Amino acid sequence: MDTLTRFELRKIMRRKSFYAGIAILIAMILLMISTLVTGAWITGKDGKELKGIATFPLRKEYNRQLAGPLTVEKAADAVNRHYKLWHDPKNLNEKGEITEEAYAKYEVKDEQIDSLIRFAFSPIGEYNYYVINKLKPSDAQAFYEKRLEKVRGYLNMNYSYGNYSAEDMAFFIKMNENIPVPFQMNYVTGWENVFENLQYVFFFTAFVIALCLAPVFSGEYLSGADSIILSSRYGRNRVIVAKLKASFIVSLGLLVFALTTYTLLMLGICGFDGGNASVQMIEFMAPVSYTVFQTYLWAVFIGGLACLLVGALTLWLSSRMRSPFPVIIAIVIFLIGPMLLKESKSSRLFNHMMHLLPSNMIDSFNRVTSYEVYHIFGQLIPEYKVMAGFAIIVIALLLPLTYRAFNKHQVV
Repeated sequence: MDTLTRFELRKIMRRKSFYAGIAILIAMILLMISTLVTGAWITGKDGKELKGIATFPLRKEYNRQLAGPLTVEKAADAVNRHYKLWHDPKNLNEKGEITEEAYAKYEVKDEQIDSLIRFAFSPIGEYNYYVINKLKPSDAQAFYEKRLEKVRGYLNMNYSYGNYSAEDMAFFIKMNENIPVPFQMNYVTGWENVFENLQYVFFFTAFVIALCLAPVFSGEYLSGADSIILSSRYGRNRVIVAKLKASFIVSLGLLVFALTTYTLLMLGICGFDGGNASVQMIEFMAPVSYTVFQTYLWAVFIGGLACLLVGALTLWLSSRMRSPFPVIIAIVIFLIGPMLLKESKSSRLFNHMMHLLPSNMIDSFNRVTSYEVYHIFGQLIPEYKVMAGFAIIVIALLLPLTYRAFNKHQVV
């Protein structure tokens, strides 16, 4: 790293806004983790409800017993266990409902696989808890056919903002048919919790990046240092490049800090298991053939690009505004504004355009597992891949515009 870049890096990191940003990230990460942990619960072996951290070891124990390929034979065994449980008078009370003791002893163990079976056999767009009561073990042989049937039904539904074309439907059907079966089961509660609040980690990281980068150029205007910088020997080239490099390093550092802290703390509490499981264990209808960990990498890549895009936009605004305050206000509006807008019920194209904004890109897990596709030059490209390409292109365009704006600034 050259001397100028180190100097600019120290300038950013010594500002109060940098320390305030770190404090905001730590506070929000701890709040998000504590909310998920304290809200967790499971029925214990004695029939009493367990809450908080105590739920995870028991759920891990039960789900590890089911770990491995989700074969139709395994699904049939689960249906058979459920059938016997509900047809044994010893397990039922006077009202014909399962007793707490029987539920704690037998039903809780199979919650993960029973939930997947309910998803597969429920009507489209529904989750019928009691549908498993109507099944026989032989019905479970159609588990994967039922899932594909739900996918086809979802794609053939009528949508006010535009239905899927025949080409779109064929594209997603092929994606689903290429998913390796049987799915891989495992304990995935830790990763599921990571995905639960991942978008908020990106949101606050993007805000903190904007907070730290807003003064990079506008702060020089405000203090009058721009006249010194731009009249110096390297003011119109090397100093600007050093500012851009230092800003990128800070942005990437904040992103890595936030993601690493959040992910490791959450998995440290809930468990690291499940990275090799199929992502369908978390999002049953997901059309991608990724494992949970691969999906996490894609989500981090897209959400991270959204944060870097916010950083690049902040630098561009900073190069054009004479105070950091309006830069921060503009970025806050840019981040929060689209979240307040409801998706169009009449235009899928409008929704696709809105999804390319950072405030929608940060919901990266749902973007990776969604059924949205873009038509670009005759090619069908999944939404999450278009998001990544769009962010990279816009960042590449904003950086030279920022360089030019500050370089051409006329000192008063």
